[in-house]
Amino acid sequence: MKTTIALFFFALVASTAFSQAKVGLKIVQNGAPVNPVNGEYDLKKAPFTVEFTFDVNAYDGVFVYADVTDAIYKIGDKASLPDLQDIPYKIAKEDNFNPNKQVVINSDNWAFWYYNKATNEYRFDRDIKTVDANTVTATRTIEQVFFPVKEKTVKVAEMAEPLYLFFLVTNPYNQRGVVRELYRQRMKLNFK
Repeated sequence: MKTTIALFFFALVASTAFSQAKVGLKIVQNGAPVNPVNGEYDLKKAPFTVEFTFDVNAYDGVFVYADVTDAIYKIGDKASLPDLQDIPYKIAKEDNFNPNKQVVINSDNWAFWYYNKATNEYRFDRDIKTVDANTVTATRTIEQVFFPVKEKTVKVAEMAEPLYLFFLVTNPYNQRGVVRELYRQRMKLNFK
């Protein structure tokens, strides 16, 4: 009985803490949010932004897996991610402030889009919006897709196939030890 009560209390506390998490992702094009239909976003062949809203005290940023195949995307919303513990060590190097306005396609690595106000270092666009004392909205403008293996850049206007994005938020780096998944969102972007 004591075990059951303890487990119930733990589940309640964990659920409450997670439900209060301030994390949100959305796609914006031409200044308006794009609403998904069954997890798929129909976009014009034009630049778009990814908006990430998060509590800067609770999260470091978001891991991003981008590909033109659905390898990670098809894992779904509930199945465990392969090599979850290794993801923080499979980060592709990107420039501060997203100067190339791109997303990198790399089937072996993840990107880590983060914001660190103290060091003025982040992988989002320069303008970070403050929502409240702890929450910010960071945007990442995407005008092109970069394929590092082929050393090829494709403008969004030229995209002929879907782009699959998988976003993952874990416990902060200074609390990592064992990587715990806190949030995930999958997106399939169709360009029309």
